[in-house]
Amino acid sequence: MVVFTLGISLFTTLLFGLAPALQASNTDLNNALRDGARGTAPSSRGMMRHFLVVSEVALAMVLLVGTGLMINTMLRLRHVNPGFDTKNLLTMTFQLPEGGKYVERVPGGDMEKATPAVTSFYQRLLERVSALPGVESAASMTGLPTHFMEWPSFVILGRPVPSPDQRPNAACAQVSPNIFRTLGIPLKKGRLLDEHDTSAAPWAIVVNQAFVRLYFPNENPIGKEIRLRYDPYPTEEDRPRQIVGVVGDIKQRGLAREPIPFMYASFLQQPEVYPGGSVVAHLWQDLAVRMAPGARVGDLTKAIRQIVAELDPDQPIANVMSMDQVLIHDLGENRSYMQLLSIFAAAAVFLAGMGIYGVMSYFVNQHTHDIGIRMALGAHPSNILGWVGGLAAKLVLLGIFVGIGLALGLTRVISAVLFGVTATDPATFFIVAVALALVACIACYIPARRATKLDPLVSLRYE
Repeated sequence: MVVFTLGISLFTTLLFGLAPALQASNTDLNNALRDGARGTAPSSRGMMRHFLVVSEVALAMVLLVGTGLMINTMLRLRHVNPGFDTKNLLTMTFQLPEGGKYVERVPGGDMEKATPAVTSFYQRLLERVSALPGVESAASMTGLPTHFMEWPSFVILGRPVPSPDQRPNAACAQVSPNIFRTLGIPLKKGRLLDEHDTSAAPWAIVVNQAFVRLYFPNENPIGKEIRLRYDPYPTEEDRPRQIVGVVGDIKQRGLAREPIPFMYASFLQQPEVYPGGSVVAHLWQDLAVRMAPGARVGDLTKAIRQIVAELDPDQPIANVMSMDQVLIHDLGENRSYMQLLSIFAAAAVFLAGMGIYGVMSYFVNQHTHDIGIRMALGAHPSNILGWVGGLAAKLVLLGIFVGIGLALGLTRVISAVLFGVTATDPATFFIVAVALALVACIACYIPARRATKLDPLVSLRYE
């Protein structure tokens, strides 16, 4: 839809912008001078040229405002705090195969079981990667910021049990204990997960501040217990998890969105069996590696690939990129809108200048005789410049005002992708209007200046 809309805008801009210029270039000078001798009242053809220029300037105004708003959005998003430290953070994705040594079928039902080989693979991977030169820490997580995440429902023990369709829910990730140090997520209350949170220990869970604001707004969540409900897990796997800590919010769904309620559960404290197909959530992990300053990404990636090949020769590595690249990739939609609008806006400005230049050149040619009379009667070149420039100013100002009116309505279409700026941002409208006026001044200066250089005697003979 966006491409179609902008395509129509470009087509219209081309039509309105080139028509005056082409008309001006194909005008017979003798006929123009004879028409000019009849008076200075605008003809129907002249009115059409003026209409085209006004329309073309208005469309340029709309596209420039849209571009300005998107640029403003991108600049603001670049300065958003994601809630964790993205510097020197390398990420990659692993997904163990759903079969073979990693998954077993549970007899007597549509259930699957993740074997100990899954936990063993990720534990050994983290141990060896953490020991590499140039690595400060390493951790795994099902769902790094902007990635896929699970949304289980849960019940809060000690409160009335709601019906299944009324249960609260929150995003949840299976993490290695070192994830908070690796990502730089600050602890706000309680403690973090650690190596003692194993399957044999009481199950623990860490939540973020958004979770507390929503589900424990007026009480201390530390020590409260919840049960995650990945229906239809067996009842024996519905073990309570105690909230042991609260951490800061991160922009899990992208920089432009507000933090969501989030739960961090140890990947060592997970159900043994899963409904058919759901076990894949336990097999998939994102690896986050905090590099030491000066560490080389290429060398580190090569070393990690070698480790993975030794642990499982059939296991590929995907999506190797820095966390900064991950966040930039998340802005892809906004960036695409900005790039498209920038291209069309640049074309619109260029063609607006061409249209104004063409119309003003035609105006000067058509009124050469009138200019000669004025100069013969003692008109100063500045008066001629003001006369010619005055017409251009009227057309451009009218186009700008029409464009502002259109932009106030049409920019609401992109309001959903704006961040930190409204669709009616006064600063953007003002800057665009001034920029468009400057372009118009440059476009009309050459024909206006040429008018002041006409020889009155030569101009009078044109009649």
